[in-house]
Formats: sequence, structure tokens, C-alpha cells
Amino acid sequence: MINNPILSLAIIFILSFFFARLAKKLKIPTITAYVVLGILLSPSLLNLISDSFLSKTDFFSNIVLGMIAFALGESFSLGVLRRVGRLVVAISISASLFPWLLVTLATWLIFNKPFYIALVFGAIAAATAPAAVVMVTQEYKSKGEFTDTLLGVVAIDDAWALVIFGLSLSLANSFVHGGYDFFSITRDLLKTVIEIGGSFLSGALIAIIFNKLSRFINTMKERLIYTLGFLFLVIGLAISFNFSILLSCMFFGAVLSNTNQKSFQFFDALREIDTPLYLIFFVLAGASLKISVLSTAMALTAGFIIFRTIGKVAGSYLGAKIVDASSAIKKYMGLALIPQAGVALACALIAKHSIGGFWGDKILAVTVASTVIFELIGPGLTKFSLGKAGEINE
Repeated sequence: MINNPILSLAIIFILSFFFARLAKKLKIPTITAYVVLGILLSPSLLNLISDSFLSKTDFFSNIVLGMIAFALGESFSLGVLRRVGRLVVAISISASLFPWLLVTLATWLIFNKPFYIALVFGAIAAATAPAAVVMVTQEYKSKGEFTDTLLGVVAIDDAWALVIFGLSLSLANSFVHGGYDFFSITRDLLKTVIEIGGSFLSGALIAIIFNKLSRFINTMKERLIYTLGFLFLVIGLAISFNFSILLSCMFFGAVLSNTNQKSFQFFDALREIDTPLYLIFFVLAGASLKISVLSTAMALTAGFIIFRTIGKVAGSYLGAKIVDASSAIKKYMGLALIPQAGVALACALIAKHSIGGFWGDKILAVTVASTVIFELIGPGLTKFSLGKAGEINE
């Protein structure tokens, strides 16, 4: 066991470098390599990352979660929504709601888990991994209607997933910490509405102040410092007022992208430093997995994978059918949306800390295990879908 946090970070960075190289040779997503490395270094296996170190990483995790959500907010610019059109909006909403519904019902009725826990599993199932999908389209130089629609869907898919997750987690917390009576449920639903409203208002207000003061920025370095400062402000206020960090930062990014013509510069500034931060985040997510908990949840993990896949395929088909999309989009869009990574892990970590105990550990264990599977098979399914649509140009 290593109790020196600096030494733990050194091991994480050095081994991540070589694992990323190995991932490229094996043609698997880098995120998957980071998560697998985290599992190997975890207290459950090699014990090179201690429990005491993991217990002190909430501060860091909140920052990375805020950065992930802020980046997603850029996808909600009116320009992006107008460009992708109603086809993308219809598919993205339907492909988020169906996995939520199917995984929730399956977890509750087939695997006999509490309904409030099933809701959280369903919400996590709604998320997709845009990075993996984009990587595949770039690698195979795919072009055409299917590719354009796919990239549009993954651009805003996770934003809907965050809204769904926020609602589901609030309901779950009402059952965990309150009860099943009508008064408690009504109270917590109202609390959820206030949380979403507060998240939006705080994100929007800070975006307005951000715009007013941004005229003082003169250099790229100042832009990075300025953006980080305001992002930390959003995260800090969300924690202080019990708002959702994910929703607050997403709304901050969304309002900024719609009110500032140079907003792309601020998003690009954060992309200059996000790689090492995401690396640590995904390794720590893997290290948080408890093998003993996962061993008791193999059937649930398999069910999560199966019903999420069915939900993505069925949801995409229905959304495409409603707006009368092409046959290729109806048949194969769902398979192309199978990859799942960052946002799902972020939601699982939040659920682990919010719900806590046995169920918090189980939610994280199932999500980490299924993420590894989805990131291994997902890119292949995306490639298969692009090939069936006739848009691969190797």
C-alpha cells in the first residue's frame, strides 16, 4: 500500500502514459485503458492507490465533473440546434428516454431492486460517449447523412442524460433519506424542481457576469485563468446551495455559448489542460471499483448492458421513424450510440457519494464494469453501423 498521495499520482501518470500507448496498439479507447489501470491499482487488487487517498478525491472529482458538464453546455447553442435540426433532436431525446425506461423497469421488475435504485441505473443508461463515436468517424473518414446525424445526436445526447439523471437522483435520495409517503415524495419533487431551477439561474447569472467582465482579458493565459475562476465559482456555489454541479455547469456553458460570440475561445482554453485532469478522473473511477461488490452483481451488470443496448436501438428507431428518416438511420443509428464512458462514470460517482453505502458501491461497480464492456464493443458497433450506411472511406 502507498499512503503518499504525490507518489500515487506519479504512478498514475507514468503508467497511464504506457497504458495509452498500449491502447492505441490494441485499438481500444484510451478511456477504457485508464479505467482498467485504475482497477488494477485499486485497493481490491494491487493496492497501489489507498482507500485513504480515494476518500480525499471528492474535491478533484467535483472540478472534473464541472469541466465535463461545462463542455457539454457548448452543444446547446442555438446555432448547433438549428444546424442539426429536428431529426437529431428527435433521435437524441428518444434514445435517452428509452434506455432510461427499459433499464429502470428491468432493474426493478426482473432483478428485484428497489425502484429508486432502478431509476438511477436507468438514468445512467441514457448517456453516450461522444469521444469514442467521434474518434471512429475520424479514423474511417466517414461522410454522409448518417455520419452528420450521428455526430449531431452525440453532441446533445448527454445533455438530456444529465437532466434525466438530476431528476432520478433527487427522487432516489427522497426514498433513501426520507420515505415512501406522499408528502415526502411531493416535497422532494418540489426540491428537485428548485434544484434544477437554481442550477439554471446560478449558471445563467454567472454567465452574464462572465460576459460583462471578459472585456478585460488580453492574452490566452488570462483567458484560461479567467475561465477556470468562473467555473470554480459555479461549482462552489452549487455545492454551497445544494444545486447540481453537473446541471449548473452545463447551464453556465449553454448560456455562455448563446450570449458570447467568442465563447468557443473559452471552451478551447479549457481543452488545453483537460487531458491530464480527465486521465486522473478515469483512473480514480476505476480504482473506486470494489471487486467484492461487483462479484455479487454480475447478473445485474449483464442485464444493464442488454437492456441499455435494446433501449438505444429501439429509442433511435422510434425517433427516426417519427421524423421519417432514411432506412439506414432507422436500422443502425442505435448501434452506433452504444459507446458509453465519461458522463456515465461521472453520474455513477455522484450517485455513489450521494446515496452512499451498499447501493452507492453497487451503482459504481455496475457502471464501471459495463463501461469497460461498452467501450470495448461500442466502437466496433459504430464502425459496423457506418459501414452498413455506406459511409466509410478508408
